[in-house]
Amino acid sequence: MFLSNQLLKETVSAVSSELLSKEFPHNVGAGQRAIADMIEDYCVEQIVREGGVKPASVRTIEDVLYCNALIDVKTKDINREFSMPNLVSIKRLKKEQRPIFYWFIDYETKYGVARVKKSDIREIWTIDWSVLAIQNLGLGQLQLTGGNNYDTIPYYDGCRSSWFEELDKQAILFFEKQVRKFEKMKREWSDND
Repeated sequence: MFLSNQLLKETVSAVSSELLSKEFPHNVGAGQRAIADMIEDYCVEQIVREGGVKPASVRTIEDVLYCNALIDVKTKDINREFSMPNLVSIKRLKKEQRPIFYWFIDYETKYGVARVKKSDIREIWTIDWSVLAIQNLGLGQLQLTGGNNYDTIPYYDGCRSSWFEELDKQAILFFEKQVRKFEKMKREWSDND
């Protein structure tokens, strides 16, 4: 596992070096999603060239599979004020046995050209819980909170197994909160009859 993770990081690092000198021209009125898709597609294609595999479905965690690890590319326009990207459903996260990596890419756009400013790859369990939250999407979505710049994502100070133990605790707290919320809604609904 260590060697494949090392190869993954080296490959992403090489692509990241290319990214820092690449320009992504776009229409001046292009939206954030269109620009992000352009950058993400480029990254995925570079990993595919190195032996990565695109998923067969759009309903997967990863943008590309490489060295039996799932890689999800997350882009951020550093000139935007708000960013709380969804990472993964907690149900899928609990089931998935392969390593999940997030490739965080900061970019800025000026005069119709996007340029990557920073790129970093992180395995999910290395992200500290101080910047993670489970939110109300589906049955619970792990979300990165409170960061405008991926430089500020702190590292988890523990091992993989303790990170997943914390996931279990956070999931239970989330479910209990949801039960209380729906019990309250049920009472309010009944009281209106």
